[in-house]
Amino acid sequence: MTFVDVPPDRRRQHDPSAQQGAGEAPVFTFLLVKLASRCNIACTYCYWFRDADVYKKPAVFTVEAESAFCEKLEQHINEFQLENFMVVFHGGEPLLFPKRRFVKLQESLAGIEERTGCVIDRGVCTNGILIDDEWVEIFCKYDIGVSISIDGPPDIHDAQRVDFKGQGTHADVIAGLKRVRAAGIEPGLITVCNPATDPERILSYIVDELGFERFDILPPDASHLDKPPPIDAYFIKLFDVWYDRYAARGVRISTLDAMIQGLMGDAAVSDTIGLGPIETVTLMSDGTLEPLDVLRIVGDGSTRTDVSVFRDSLQDIQKDFRWRAAYDASLRLCDTCKQCEFMDACGGGHLAQRWSAERGFDNPSVYCASWMNIFNHIWKRISPTLVLDFNTGAADKSSTAAP
Repeated sequence: MTFVDVPPDRRRQHDPSAQQGAGEAPVFTFLLVKLASRCNIACTYCYWFRDADVYKKPAVFTVEAESAFCEKLEQHINEFQLENFMVVFHGGEPLLFPKRRFVKLQESLAGIEERTGCVIDRGVCTNGILIDDEWVEIFCKYDIGVSISIDGPPDIHDAQRVDFKGQGTHADVIAGLKRVRAAGIEPGLITVCNPATDPERILSYIVDELGFERFDILPPDASHLDKPPPIDAYFIKLFDVWYDRYAARGVRISTLDAMIQGLMGDAAVSDTIGLGPIETVTLMSDGTLEPLDVLRIVGDGSTRTDVSVFRDSLQDIQKDFRWRAAYDASLRLCDTCKQCEFMDACGGGHLAQRWSAERGFDNPSVYCASWMNIFNHIWKRISPTLVLDFNTGAADKSSTAAP
């Protein structure tokens, strides 16, 4: 079982124009379900608790919201005759949700599958600390993909991912990782970079010590309300070390792959960069439906809506002005981005990183200068390796994968 490129917070999906016409909101086939609005650790860079609205929500997904969700999900699948749907369990920390209730929820989803014929793929994004043998047995029984957050070797991880006493969590995360692997589950891995650290150490640890071949490394979430440090030196070295030492071994980093794909003219589907719609719908623990959860980084109430599974269909969220504003902004770039040579590859960067109090989402990324330097560097490295196919006029991209 493999679960590598899960959104959790930020998955760009298919082009809605292919199904419903350009400019129209899509039929949702993915839902981020917040099983818990609290967490068992206090990461220094966490976006979730920057919005005080989180503390107004029930600590875990309520029984009533769970029942209403399952009812509305089945209606949604039937109405749009969906053959596939994906549910990602998220938090806070989703494993704070009681196991017996988690099992009941999986049985309910299995019943929906049986009645509708729709395959419901399921995954959980966790910090890994609460994974025990019982959780592993549940993951295996219900074929639930697992994605774990690890920020590097102990000293780097423990500087950012700490418990409420300020103590590092690395040892507990690794214990959880070992448990899922012992059961034959190969989890996905998500790393948030600290630009002040050495990406070569991160790669060596993740690949050579932990044995991962597919994972992602993301910049810290930030908007123009923040003043994050530049990330270009980090990602340029990350690319060089990966390209020179790891690419030929089959190692893949999702953000780097997306950047290369974008530079080559393909769709750059990534959590971090790439031109495309943000379609994510987030189901909160009280049954309310919200836009992409990372957008709450911009402040209190920034993703608040009145749409609820108790009163509304899943599809009704597209009528909410906050969800619609995020969706429209993901397809509409500012003038600076439109004039940029890397517009198609970068897509303005992550939507949350474009926010300012003065202009909303109508800005380039807060990391814009860094992304320019990174794209320029990657292009200079890969362009000499390209071979033109004179039969099609297209560049052969295969050489970029294995220098």
